[in-house]
This record gives sequence, C-alpha cells and structure tokens, in this order.
Amino acid sequence: MQLQYPEAGRLYHGVFPAGIDQPDSDVSRTNLQAYEETVGRRVAWIYMDDEWLFSRAFPSATTSWIKAHGAVPFIRLMLRSQRKPAVTDPVFTLDRILAGEFDADLASWADAAKVYGAPLIVEYGTEINGDWNPWSAPYNGGLDIGPAKFQQAFRHIVLLMRARGAANITWALHYSGQNFPADDPRNVPEAYYPGDDVVDWVGISTYGSERPADHRCPSLRQLTDDMLPQLRAATAVKPLFLFEVGVTDYNPGCPSGPWVQAALTDLLAGRWPDIRGFAWWNDHWQNDANPADDSAMLVQENLPVADAFRAALTGPKAGVLVDTPLLK
Repeated sequence: MQLQYPEAGRLYHGVFPAGIDQPDSDVSRTNLQAYEETVGRRVAWIYMDDEWLFSRAFPSATTSWIKAHGAVPFIRLMLRSQRKPAVTDPVFTLDRILAGEFDADLASWADAAKVYGAPLIVEYGTEINGDWNPWSAPYNGGLDIGPAKFQQAFRHIVLLMRARGAANITWALHYSGQNFPADDPRNVPEAYYPGDDVVDWVGISTYGSERPADHRCPSLRQLTDDMLPQLRAATAVKPLFLFEVGVTDYNPGCPSGPWVQAALTDLLAGRWPDIRGFAWWNDHWQNDANPADDSAMLVQENLPVADAFRAALTGPKAGVLVDTPLLK
C-alpha cells in the first residue's frame, strides 16, 4: 500500500516538528500539537530523521505514534556515523553500501517496515547536490564519478528493500534548492537521478535566510522557479514537492512574516502545478555560543509568521490542501 499524490492544483501539507533530545532525529508530539493548533490545520505527513549513528533499527516507536496521529511518517534515511558536515564518513561510504556491507541492516529495516504495514515515505541522499552531506559527490570520488556512484547506491537500497517485500514505501529523492557547487554541469539534479523505476517522488529544500546574520534571502518563488526546470530535466513524469521550507526569524534583511506570506500565496494559488506538497521545518537550533545567532523557525513562537500561516491555511485558498493521505 503506497501513497498517491494529489491531483494537479492540490497539495499535501507536512511538517518537521523538531524535538529537543537529538538534533533533527528527534520529533516532538508537543511541537506537532503547537504547530497544528497555530496554523489551524492537521498535516498529511510528519517529517523525521532516522539517524544510523544512533541506531540501524527501523524507528518503530516514532512511526507508530505518527500513524496513530493520522499522518504518514516521512523518513530521512541518514546513513552516517557522525554529524560533521563536509567530511567523508568513516563508515557509510557509497562504496561500502554498494559492496553490500550493510545489506543485513537494510534487510532488517525493510522487514520491519513491511511489518509496520501502513504507508511510509522514505528518502535516501538528502540534498545530494549539496556539498555538506557524506553521500555527496565530493566525499565519494568527486564530481566525475560521485554522481553515478550515488545513482547505484540509491538503486541498491531501493531494490533490496523492494525484494524484501516492503511495498508500502514511497521512495523520495531529495535535492537542495540550490546546487553547491553551482554552475558546474556535473552537479545538477539530472546527474544524480537514479531512474524513474526506483523514484516515486522528487523534491527540494527551499530556505530563505537560515541565520539572523545571513546576507542571503532568496524567496520561495526564486528558488522554485530556478530549480523546477532542472528537476524536469531529471524526470519528466514524477510528482514534485518542496520537502523542506523555512526561513529564520530575527534577520532584519529577511523578515520572516512577509517571506512566509509570499511563499504560501504562491503555493496555494497554484503557481507551480507540478508541485504536489510542502513541509515546514518547525525547529529552533543553536549555531554557536551566542543565542542571538540561533536559527528560529518555530511558527508558534513568531506572531507574524503564525498569522501568515493561519490566514493562508484557513483562508479562501485553503481548499487546495489535502489533509488525509490518499492511498493506492
């Protein structure tokens, strides 16, 4: 049992409700409740991390409470042994994945996913066209061979889990909303695409400013307009999503309330018919020892952002949102 995607002109709405115990890999029911109460809508999917640096087991406890909530777990499968950015992982290299060194773990994970029985969305290779994650090309042989190696690793994981009978997984491929490094034809979405037969959904991260002192403030419109043709060069047929959307508070050069209002206006007005869903990154994290440098994206803690969300998600255009997942 897999998920259908909404028809053109309609959108899934999801959220990453960050917890406090482990960065990214912990999600919070309290945060989820606060988010849904603030925006006035329930979500169709709940984004979460499955960090193999903590455990290689299927995250049964978290997926169970998400299912009980009436939402679909959207799992970022994070095969890494540390959280240091821009370094080669000492354990989970693409070569070792392709050599089958983790096949037993992947098979066990797939078996548990099958037993779970309900729909799951799973991605591997988060923001693959960036240069900060250990599965990216710079840490797996460089841009001349890394993209093809990633294609093979993605296919290896998907085909192994399908062979175990985990047919309830919708497989997602997740790109950054900007290529890093940019302006290099070896580092574009098409270079990493492993094939329509192993990918069900394709999406990007779309952030405005991410820190209070950031000088960059790309709009959702700019990011999405720039990236959609590149995604369509990779696949002409797969549904497209904004898997992560966010902008930090307290950046005077990038006011979060107007940024969110413009983003949601474009999304709900149908500017991008190929986009079939989006998820907000509802989180607050430290960047250094100075609290003034924290990144703050909790909708429930910023009144202009909260007002923009509620006005959009309960207003006259809110009928385009699909709260209940569609099943095949």
